[in-house]
Amino acid sequence: MMASDLVRMIPGATMKGADTAFTALKSDSSLVSHGDAFIALKGSRTDGHAYIGNAVASGASVILCSREVCCEGSDVTSVIIPDTKKSLETLLPVLYPLARDVTLVGITGTNGKTTITYLVESVLRHAGRHPGVMGTISTRYPGKEQRSSITTPGPVELFEILQNMRRSGVDTCVLEVSSHALDQDRVAGLTFSCAVFTNLSQDHLDYHRDLETYFLAKKRLFEHYLQGDSVINIDDPFGKKLFLDVPGALTYGRDLSAAIHLLDSESSASGLSLRISSPAGEISVTSNLLGEMNALNIMAAVGVCLSMDIEKDDICAGIAGLASVPGRMEAVDNPFQRTIIVDFAHTPEALRTALASARKFTGGRLICVFGCGGDRDRTKRPVMGAIASSQADVVIVTSDNPRTEDPNAIIREIISGIDDPASLTVEPDRAEAIRKAIMIMNDRDCLIIAGKGHETYQIIGGQRTPFDDRDHVRNALKEVFGR
Repeated sequence: MMASDLVRMIPGATMKGADTAFTALKSDSSLVSHGDAFIALKGSRTDGHAYIGNAVASGASVILCSREVCCEGSDVTSVIIPDTKKSLETLLPVLYPLARDVTLVGITGTNGKTTITYLVESVLRHAGRHPGVMGTISTRYPGKEQRSSITTPGPVELFEILQNMRRSGVDTCVLEVSSHALDQDRVAGLTFSCAVFTNLSQDHLDYHRDLETYFLAKKRLFEHYLQGDSVINIDDPFGKKLFLDVPGALTYGRDLSAAIHLLDSESSASGLSLRISSPAGEISVTSNLLGEMNALNIMAAVGVCLSMDIEKDDICAGIAGLASVPGRMEAVDNPFQRTIIVDFAHTPEALRTALASARKFTGGRLICVFGCGGDRDRTKRPVMGAIASSQADVVIVTSDNPRTEDPNAIIREIISGIDDPASLTVEPDRAEAIRKAIMIMNDRDCLIIAGKGHETYQIIGGQRTPFDDRDHVRNALKEVFGR
């Protein structure tokens, strides 16, 4: 494509310099290769115009920007656009036409997004379809799997990935859609065939002013980007509120008025057995997933799959065929008969739910190791301390990605919410905290290590250092019980 093509497509655009060809569009200057076009986007924290020099140095042939002096002093062609961000709605479908051929399923909400993507992916495969997934853990499709750095990629990367998915045979992409992505219009230009709202609880209030603003960001998926079916959890107060504004939504929950609801459930340390009422009739499913919160995630997945006309037998087979979800109530297998679960719970509601679920299959004490991330919502720290101390028999407070904050200061804020310190231990060293928890375990106890889940690093200062809770569990088990 030529620079002049961009001018013709975008109202108000002008060109300065020669009519130059470009091979691909990039919004991250570090990803620019020779012959690419770079578009300078203004984000919530950074402005792409500050990185134009880097893009030029990397070989960009065209710069799309909103300032006429953007390429002053260089011979690179510049296309000046009134609003670079808004232009993406026009540009991206043209530059990446195959992206629009992928059916999109969007999952939004505070908790449950990742697990639902895994469940739907498994069902689609059993039904003979060809899914791709983008989410918190990874972006994956046939021949490609890459760890994710953020839940929902930026708009240019998103279209590029969808184009590559379609070229690899993907017909459906199940996508976690974060509130940040919706607030920042990262899914601009996309249309979703199905959207799920899981729940909304305290999180990201360092970014959103309050829960109402957080909710309005989530609601944008249904208001601006959905042309199809919606699946909404009406057990959640915000889900009920959303349902009032989304006529015809397929509802789910324990609430008997939900179109998809539980008739019966059994939860154990080996998984779930559910009987579900649905518009397609009764569905009986078994799942390897742990914890009663996964009953809701399974019902959400059932809703998505019914909206896609998938047969009940394929739904049941796909749910049963999913062994686990990395870092989501993930049991760490070990030869020492210890029940140890790693979970990503890093919000008050997620921690409460994880501990309550584990309590159902704990014969002895429930032990909880957790911390709170630095440079994030501080108001949830004492709340999570109170939840842990009220639900667990033993609490060990430790570090969890302190980033630029003092780990001990974070811990002090957590324990300020704990009224009874009798069962509390403070151990800032996360590896040592895990070891101490395992040292005191009896064979009937259950240990939950919360906060990091699938993550394989600790962020201390500006550095990421390798750290996987599961590896440290295995090392500690060998040290304590392996003699």
